[in-house]
This record gives sequence, C-alpha cells and structure tokens, in this order.
Amino acid sequence: MATPSGGKAALIAAPIAAAVATAILTATAGPVPQVLAWGGSTTLISLAPLIVPAPYRRTAIWICAAAVLAAVGLAILTIGAYFVPALIALVVAGATCRPRSV
Repeated sequence: MATPSGGKAALIAAPIAAAVATAILTATAGPVPQVLAWGGSTTLISLAPLIVPAPYRRTAIWICAAAVLAAVGLAILTIGAYFVPALIALVVAGATCRPRSV
C-alpha cells in the first residue's frame, strides 16, 4: 500500500473539502463566474494526486499543496479561507504518504 490509512483519508478529504467549500460559496454568493473558477480549479488541483501513479504521488501532493496555498494566499481576504481545510488535508497527506518500498 502506497499510503497509510491516515494519509489516504487525508488525500481523499482534500478534494471533498474543496468541493464542499465551492458548494457553500456558490450557495451563498451565487454562481459567480469567479467563485466557480476558483472553486473548480482548487477542487481539480486537490483531486490530481489521486490519479498520479503511486511512486510519484508524494511529489504530486506537495506540488498541489503549493498550488492550493498560492490560491488561498491570493484570495485569503475573499474566498481563500474557505479552502484552508483542503490545504490542511493535502499537507497531512504529504506528511504521511510513504512511497512503496521496492
């Protein structure tokens, strides 16, 4: 198994948290194109490590965490704070993910 159960759970939680944040923002702010663009891209970025092959997953997690951190940093005064749970889940997944030993 490439990731321990905690890492796998965090890896699955990241895109779910991003999708929930997007849904909350869409419900409260309306389907504003900027909200959908930020939320959709953050959700896709958070989902990306799940489809990367296991040997490269840890690197993908950290790259995606950096991208989500940049998005949160750019939008922290508006909608960025809603995506902090997804960022935390990616960081936990990156910290607990261990590549498969050969």
